[in-house]
Amino acid sequence: MSTDMNGHQNPAFSSHINIEMTKVGPENGPAGPQVVGGQGSVLSAHNMGYTVPVSKGCCKGSEDKQILTNVTGIFKPGMNAILGPTGSGKSSFLDVLAGHKEMSRVSGLLLLDGKPVPDNFKCMVGYVVQDDVVMGTLSIRENFAFSAALRLPQSVSQSERRERVEQVIKELGLVKCADTKVGNEFLRGVSGGERKRCNIGMELIISPPVLFLDEPTTGLDANTANSVLMFLRRLSRRGRTIIFSIHQPRYTIYRMFDNLMLLSGGHTVYHGPAQEALTFFAEQGFVCQEHNNPPDFFLDVINGDPTAMSLDEEKELDPDTAANTSQHDKLVGGFKSSRWNSLLESEAEEIVTQFQAHGGRKGERHEEVEYATSFGHQFTVVAGRAVKNIIRNPQTSVITLATTIFFAIIISAIYWQLEEKPGSGFADRKGVFFFLVMNQLFLNMSAVEVFINERKIFMHENISGFYRVSVYFLVKIFFDMLPLRLIPVVVMSLIVYFTVGLQMGVDHFFLFMLGLFCVTMSAASLCFFISSTVRVFAVAQLLLALCYVLMMLFGGFLISLSSIGVWVNWAKYLSIFKYGLALLCINEFKDRAFCSNATTCDYGNFFLEQQEIDYKDSWDFWHNYVALGLIAFILLALTYIQLRLMKKHN
Repeated sequence: MSTDMNGHQNPAFSSHINIEMTKVGPENGPAGPQVVGGQGSVLSAHNMGYTVPVSKGCCKGSEDKQILTNVTGIFKPGMNAILGPTGSGKSSFLDVLAGHKEMSRVSGLLLLDGKPVPDNFKCMVGYVVQDDVVMGTLSIRENFAFSAALRLPQSVSQSERRERVEQVIKELGLVKCADTKVGNEFLRGVSGGERKRCNIGMELIISPPVLFLDEPTTGLDANTANSVLMFLRRLSRRGRTIIFSIHQPRYTIYRMFDNLMLLSGGHTVYHGPAQEALTFFAEQGFVCQEHNNPPDFFLDVINGDPTAMSLDEEKELDPDTAANTSQHDKLVGGFKSSRWNSLLESEAEEIVTQFQAHGGRKGERHEEVEYATSFGHQFTVVAGRAVKNIIRNPQTSVITLATTIFFAIIISAIYWQLEEKPGSGFADRKGVFFFLVMNQLFLNMSAVEVFINERKIFMHENISGFYRVSVYFLVKIFFDMLPLRLIPVVVMSLIVYFTVGLQMGVDHFFLFMLGLFCVTMSAASLCFFISSTVRVFAVAQLLLALCYVLMMLFGGFLISLSSIGVWVNWAKYLSIFKYGLALLCINEFKDRAFCSNATTCDYGNFFLEQQEIDYKDSWDFWHNYVALGLIAFILLALTYIQLRLMKKHN
């Protein structure tokens, strides 16, 4: 029995909401990672607490703020909803359950089928984040195949993986759009509901014991949200444990819930069967009015809305902080003394007793989930996706190449076939080199978006055990940085070198092209490092432009380096401009002479001395290449370290 909207017993209302669970065995298909306790495990949280540091102001340090306080919950196979107003802690609690929070700030006991969860619990469960984290240039089938290739053991054959992918596609009802690209800002793709189901399918590939979803209806219209929740309900009826946070669902969605947890200010207000929540609130003196949506009513009561007060006692409740706190305390205290809490504590105590009987924390634990595939296999799969992404999303590459050709034509038109004459011959050529170096630096600012645009995808896939950080990093180097930076350098060199009329000779040409490539790699490495450190694209661009301007000042073209003060002169050793200009000038000017007649000549060596460029031995020339290589290597190493240290939990 359950209460209807007016608080009366209504068996029809109860049967309408409470649909009996159907127990089924494991689905057909290849075996993924071992699911402990069979499909649909029981996850229990005992007296969970969570704190976050909050700054007290400039130079005053920080203090811990309690987000969750002694929250206990038991989540069984079925639809387990976590509901609460903004700031109630529902998303934080979901992340704590999924292992997506910094564990040093989490207290309490988390058990899966009565056993402690492993340290990398987040890798063995499915977690669908609120924002979409799928590659838009791939189709739904390709995204599923990517997940299967990396998250299923290599012992699973290719045919079995394809079978698992097809099984999930059918299970999600995505057969008609399976070969449609998901879509991004440049490509039109599938609908919002299909995109959300694609996110869910990426996690279902491994048949996780528990599936977590962070507000799965966010950004969806009412009809699409309803269809997504109906799909999740069908999954739960097959024995899956589904836990999700949700904000103000409509009634048709609410009636699908099997178990409901209500939070307020980090405390439990209710935890039990969803169809009995109205009964609990009625016993606390809060009766839901007719035609009112139960979830809206729950949140109104928790928030201290006076219109949600009992109809038996019409009274004005001033919705200030004190009144809200009073109503919050009443609900929290009412649940602690309710029969629902007694049942919860009894069941939780039984689980803890069994846990302690098996040795407690020192007893049997779930085995940690290692990467399902080897480094080489991960590199091959991730590289394959990177190549597809570049081919199907060529806008950046095409624009970069077109810009390169445009600037090459401009430089060629201005400096067409420079004459070898004294007075201006060397100075004009140095002007060409300055614009070339500047062009290579600013043209590669597009590399700053690499890690910023894919940050969410990388963080989610890495934390979920798709691949190692080193795999993602190396793929970006070999399939993004090298080809997209090398091709424009080759095009620029082929156009500019011969149209401007630089020193002929195969060796001089290739040393010129190598120099531009070293400059490009250094610039791209700086972009990579900044994009791995900064989240906001505008901030990253500003920092990059600032670095380039400072490098330009200390490059030796705008001011003589010897005239710069000693206290700041050291900055020249960090300038890509300095090394790029030096190697290009030495390659072009060393041992050359421009003469108008036998008595009027300009000598390249003298010009190099005037420019304060060392040129006399081979090391003076090659150390510029080495310096640029070291700059690129150090910046890439720092980028990798930053990716490793990047905060991947919420």
